Amino acid sequence: MHTEGEEALRGEVLFVVITEYADWEFALLAPGLRRGFGIWAPRYEVKVVAPDPGPVVSIGGFRCLPDYTFDTLPDDYAALILVGGMNWWGDEARRVVPIVQQALARERVVGAICDASAFLGANGFLNNVSHTSNGLAYLRDKAGSAYTGAAKYKHAPSVRDNNLITAGGVGFIDFTCDVLAALKVTDKKNLDQFRAVCHSGLFPEG
Repeated sequence: MHTEGEEALRGEVLFVVITEYADWEFALLAPGLRRGFGIWAPRYEVKVVAPDPGPVVSIGGFRCLPDYTFDTLPDDYAALILVGGMNWWGDEARRVVPIVQQALARERVVGAICDASAFLGANGFLNNVSHTSNGLAYLRDKAGSAYTGAAKYKHAPSVRDNNLITAGGVGFIDFTCDVLAALKVTDKKNLDQFRAVCHSGLFPEG
C-alpha cells in the first residue's frame, strides 16, 4: 500500500481514441496509471485525445469528452497510447501518423493495441522492431505492402521493444503491464503479482 508523501506525478499519458474505440482495452491501464489499485502510488495523469472536441462513442456505447484534440495535444507528455477500435483506416486515423512520428522521435513511450497496432504496421512503424497484433495474417492483410516486418512478429499477447508496445485486442492485461513497466510505474515484483491476479481472477490468500 502506498503512503502519503511519495513522489509527485510524472506527467500525462495521452490515450488516443477514435469513434467506435474498444473501451475494454485500456480499462486496467488507465486506473493503474492514475490510482495504482492501492498497490503503488499514483504516477500519471490520464488524458483523452480525439480527432475533434465533441463526444466520442465506444464500441460499447460509452461517450467520452476528450481533453485534447489532434490539433491541441501538448508537446510534453510521457506516453501516447493508441486505443484499438473499428475505425483505424479512415481520414481520422491518418491524422494520427504525424503524432506517432513525433512521439517516437522524442523517445516517448508509444503503445498500440488491436487495430491500432495494425495501423502502425500499415504506416511503416513496425518494420524494424519486435511487435505483435491480432495475428500475423491479420496484420499482413490490414497493413498491406507498407508492412515488411514479419520476421520480427511475435506470437504473444503483448510485445515490448524498448519504448514501443504492441498487443492484440485480447492481450490487454499483458499490454497494461508492459506499458506500466516502460513508464517505471512500479517494480517487477508488483507487476508480476498484478499480472498473475488479473490472469487468474483470484486474489492471493493471506
